[in-house]
Amino acid sequence: MAEVLSFRGLLYNASKVEIRDVVAPPYDVISPEEQERLYCKDPHNVVRLTLGKETPQDSPSDNRYTRARDYLRRWIEEGILVRDTRERFYLYRQGFFALGRRWRRMALFARVRLMDFSEGVILPHERTLSAPKEDRLKLLRECEINFSPIFGLFPDEESGIYTLLEEETRVPPLWSFEDEAGVTHEFWPLDGHLVGELERAFENVPILIADGHHRYETALQYMKERARANPRHRGDEPYNFVMMALVSMEDPGLLVLPTHRVLRGDLPCPSHELEERLGGYFDLVERCRDLEALMAALEKAPSHSFGLYVPGGFYLLISLRKDIDLERELSHLPPPLRELDVILLHELLLGRVLGISQEEVRDRGRLGYYKDAGQAVAAVEGGEGTMAAFLRAPSVEEIWRVARAGETMPQKSTYFYPKLITGLVMYPLFE
Repeated sequence: MAEVLSFRGLLYNASKVEIRDVVAPPYDVISPEEQERLYCKDPHNVVRLTLGKETPQDSPSDNRYTRARDYLRRWIEEGILVRDTRERFYLYRQGFFALGRRWRRMALFARVRLMDFSEGVILPHERTLSAPKEDRLKLLRECEINFSPIFGLFPDEESGIYTLLEEETRVPPLWSFEDEAGVTHEFWPLDGHLVGELERAFENVPILIADGHHRYETALQYMKERARANPRHRGDEPYNFVMMALVSMEDPGLLVLPTHRVLRGDLPCPSHELEERLGGYFDLVERCRDLEALMAALEKAPSHSFGLYVPGGFYLLISLRKDIDLERELSHLPPPLRELDVILLHELLLGRVLGISQEEVRDRGRLGYYKDAGQAVAAVEGGEGTMAAFLRAPSVEEIWRVARAGETMPQKSTYFYPKLITGLVMYPLFE
């Protein structure tokens, strides 16, 4: 199964920086405005490494990737970043408020041996695109370091890893702070006998990638490049591993939120004909007065239900007709996929009802993706789309079934909240 090991992390020197001022969200959720704010927050903020600014003067020898490399080297020389003295695991706990209550989620930073998905040990659950992988590969080639972790999940019914980690949170953390979004972050280095216990506990555990598919595939490609170029390749070099933040599937703080869709471009039929078209596959359950009422109704609705917003103030709750045979209608898909709401939305609502092909969705940008339902409505009202569709989040069990069957879900099918912060610890691939 997965090989999960401790490592000598590269960490910020708390005597020279304030940790809350140098960490940042993951690179792929940072807007240009937030990038500028992080640049101004502290001259050593990790954003300069993960998402450096581009300039009109950029060239093959001077660009945001080479500048990230130079910042990294300089900060190590100046003692801003320091290498840990021993191999450790690192425990990370986030506290956050969502869905009307307080949550806490633990993750274990570790280095995990890179393996092809075909080996069935490290499992993906979403499809990837080429452009983000090329960007991260350029950064990895220049800097030779994992700045942020892959978010991984592991089954924990028998190993008891969650209980083992929970005991470690009884001592004061090395770092503890709250960010501007109200999320608390706590960080503990773990060593001693616990290192061996954890490495043994993970010996029979597969890992599901929850977030970071592009970076994992990038790390895999980089490993193969380095191995081909190294005539003395042994298999234990740092580039054979990638840093992960591993979360137990038994963690009560593991929260998955939905990602809603906005249809871009013309609606294939006049809005007054939409209800008639929907009737081929869906029942109209309720007309709601506003978005709040719609989302409340969706939460209580039967399985395979969706919310729709069409310009003119139409908030509709629809549900798959009981006489629809999914085995027949979706016979081209394996069983674990047929029951997923996101698949029904793409295949039946978009494909059969509206005649929008998967190629249009994948290659022509026909969908916009929104974490916030209100922003999806605003996008339609602002002319950025012609219809919004609201989903409920898939369960961890559904995601796991799909992955174990060797299948993947459409892009943006899951949103594990909150995102892991970047900058607490890094994994160098150089000696």
